[in-house]
Amino acid sequence: MRLTYPATLRDGQLEWGTEGAPQIPADASVAVHVTLLARVDSPVKSGAAMAQALEAIAAAGGPSGFADPVVWQEQTRTDRSLPGRAE
Repeated sequence: MRLTYPATLRDGQLEWGTEGAPQIPADASVAVHVTLLARVDSPVKSGAAMAQALEAIAAAGGPSGFADPVVWQEQTRTDRSLPGRAE
């Protein structure tokens, strides 16, 4: 059975909630699992930066690593047998 203790992670340190810290000897180490109950904001708030990057690529004429995308796909694509079906 896993025990759960409420805590807040601040500056890399756990601040225990009203129940206090679990009783662990000072010289012991204990593996823990941390579940974030509140969503942590990511550095990218929306897809705006991605949209701007894609617009810049499109304005520059798109990717130029291959001449004809259909030929590139035909060369790159490989056929494989379907799972569970013998040929």
